[in-house]
Amino acid sequence: MAPKIIDKEEKKKQIVQAAMQVFSKNGIAKSKMIDIAKAAGIGKGTIYEYFRSKEEIFSSAFHSMFGEMEIMISEGLVNITDPIKKLEFIIGITLDYHRDDAGEFAGIMMDFWAEGIRTKNEHAVQTIDLKQIYQQYRILLSQIVHEGIEKGVFKYVDANAFSAITMGALDGLFLQIIMDPKVINIDEVKKTFTDTLLAGLLTKT
Repeated sequence: MAPKIIDKEEKKKQIVQAAMQVFSKNGIAKSKMIDIAKAAGIGKGTIYEYFRSKEEIFSSAFHSMFGEMEIMISEGLVNITDPIKKLEFIIGITLDYHRDDAGEFAGIMMDFWAEGIRTKNEHAVQTIDLKQIYQQYRILLSQIVHEGIEKGVFKYVDANAFSAITMGALDGLFLQIIMDPKVINIDEVKKTFTDTLLAGLLTKT
């Protein structure tokens, strides 16, 4: 009988998915590699063939999630030429992505980051490179604002300050969604937030 061919990338995905369930149930601190292995239906020794630690598993999930987000944004912006529509798209897709499973992941991410700080685990803290993600978002938002100003759609504002303020507001919303998801109506917040931003940007017609 021919040996069974194992798709290593698919197996990694299965382990990551199982780990997210374990992290969600037990919290990062109380989760162990053996728990993740059991949830994934593999042996304790086998899991170490794919990941050296739970921090490495989370890092894989983190980069995968934000990689998907980047692709969704870049593909969505390809056919949008109106700066107003671009801004609406960015805000909309960012808030929509924090529904359901992605919202649960955000909670795990906060737990992971907090645990890294509590235990002074510098590697764990650096795994979540929020600085780079914030920077990418600020640059993208600034580019859209500059484009709108050049086209005469937006009045002059400090694009960098606008981007930082927007990210700060989104962060606050994400934290509330994580803490009490039933309180925040994402659809209503998305519309009100976008309308408020545009009210401060649009030139008078």
